[in-house]
Amino acid sequence: MANERVLETKIQLRNDTSANWKAANPVLLKGELGIEIDTRKLKIGDGISPWSGLKYISDDLIVANTNPSPDDTNYDIGELWINQSDKSVYILIATSETTAVWTRLVSADEIVVVLEAQVAQKLKTARTISLLGDVMGATAFDGSEDVAITVVMKNTGATEGTFTKVTVNEKGLITKTELLTAEDIPALTLEKITDAGTAAKRDVGTSAGNLVEISANGKISKTLLPPIAITDTHVVTSENAMLSLTAQKGDVAIRSDENRTYILKQEPAKNKANWLELKSPECTVFSVNGKQGDVVLSTTDIDEGSNLYFTEERANENFESNFANKQSKDLSDGKDILLETDDFIINGGNA
Repeated sequence: MANERVLETKIQLRNDTSANWKAANPVLLKGELGIEIDTRKLKIGDGISPWSGLKYISDDLIVANTNPSPDDTNYDIGELWINQSDKSVYILIATSETTAVWTRLVSADEIVVVLEAQVAQKLKTARTISLLGDVMGATAFDGSEDVAITVVMKNTGATEGTFTKVTVNEKGLITKTELLTAEDIPALTLEKITDAGTAAKRDVGTSAGNLVEISANGKISKTLLPPIAITDTHVVTSENAMLSLTAQKGDVAIRSDENRTYILKQEPAKNKANWLELKSPECTVFSVNGKQGDVVLSTTDIDEGSNLYFTEERANENFESNFANKQSKDLSDGKDILLETDDFIINGGNA
């Protein structure tokens, strides 16, 4: 008897969110189910129409205790919505991916009220509405439409223009305009000026905390600057050439005649005792595997001995010879391998 295998599995129908269905707008196969997982609504494909052209498997009537909103877009045009709480009825007249247009249907009692309201939309006698005081304006109003009043402010006597000093009355209206004079500006201490910076608080001088003054030539006096020593490097071909250098303390002389380097520890440079040799570590390696210079070794330069080098050919040969002797059940996951002689049972499992 063939091996009987039980596959623990679950059947999953085609599903996605309402927004993703609308974005993809696929054509479902004839009889294929499509589920909106966020609205729990279904559509059945006909093999021809895209998702947007299919109707939901639901009634064209919604019963709720609230009114519909523009966010209730997941319904077909013509859907009826009944609010049981206030006994009102709405119908969906337009919808898009983001907005639904629901219109409330009026009752017989409300129709009577509407007919009476049409008569009361306009005043029997038009009235004039006027504004007096510091502003003036007037317009006629009979209730049939909105009106606007053009307002004109009373002249306060102030002069037109741009000013820095004004006088206002008890209502806040400007009655006088002037420009600031020097007498209007009070004396200010440096502490009152917030953006003066720290430099404004410093005196020019050579004491601690003073600012350094720049001379007429745009430079700082050399008496205020410390001496600067610059190290130079000189390449010479002999000892005489080194001793003839015009060098300062810290200068370096490279002797090409003896491959040595010296530094001047004190002046004058003409005294040999003032030059100190810079020592460098000695290198005792003269060759690598009989080679000198920039040496690069490969496997052809070193004998294998008993340790054979890795090659693709050797690795493949070793794998094929060993793997050919193995059975699938000997592998670490051999029990999970499906064979053509096995019987398969699809088990949907529990909830």
